[in-house]
Amino acid sequence: MATAHSVFLVIHILCGFTALVSGIVPMIAQKGGRVHNSAGRIYFWGMAGVFVTTIALFSLNPLSLQMQFLLPVGIASFYQTFTGKRILLRKKTADKPGLPDWIALWCIGLFGLVTITWTVQRALAGDVFMTILFGFLTVLCVGSAWADYRSFTRKVPAEKMRWFYTHLSRMLASYTATLTAFLVTGVPRMLPKALPSFVNILLWVGPGILAGIIIPRCVRYYRRKFERTAATA
Repeated sequence: MATAHSVFLVIHILCGFTALVSGIVPMIAQKGGRVHNSAGRIYFWGMAGVFVTTIALFSLNPLSLQMQFLLPVGIASFYQTFTGKRILLRKKTADKPGLPDWIALWCIGLFGLVTITWTVQRALAGDVFMTILFGFLTVLCVGSAWADYRSFTRKVPAEKMRWFYTHLSRMLASYTATLTAFLVTGVPRMLPKALPSFVNILLWVGPGILAGIIIPRCVRYYRRKFERTAATA
């Protein structure tokens, strides 16, 4: 089991590093261009590798608190990656999700119930730090499921470029999770060991908060850009 854990961990780290590096390229490359698309594919499969190895590592030690936390991180981040990719495959029929989309939605929604259970467990144990983090992941899982359910059932207004905004926001959210994983595993090693708990919380939650501010601004920027282009066409 120790050997299997080491193998999965090495693959997990390699996939995570691949995603961390390749994920920068689509952000700065021409949208829809060859470089953007090629780097995007590398990023997707890097995140897929992270997802699979996370499940494998969890299955080897399901009672570990660390693995109970890393599992929802891996699942939630890949859900963002998967849905960001899927929207490109059905952008001409963006309001008609297929079976893979519904399966992914129900999986992330049901898994949100698991994270609620873990959140309550940590709260009853008096672990404030992990309660906050599990609660944050619960909101992410359930919130993602609810947002897509509303979209799939046409509870939100149709929009011509919705596929683009969805792809942009999901991939940025996915990369935020990758960056967070890098920060929480790398930064503490460069800082004093006796750190206040709020520093660890900031490393975990900080990137997500910043993403919550930056991503809507990016969407608004491109929405206005497309509107100006349409007005002058």
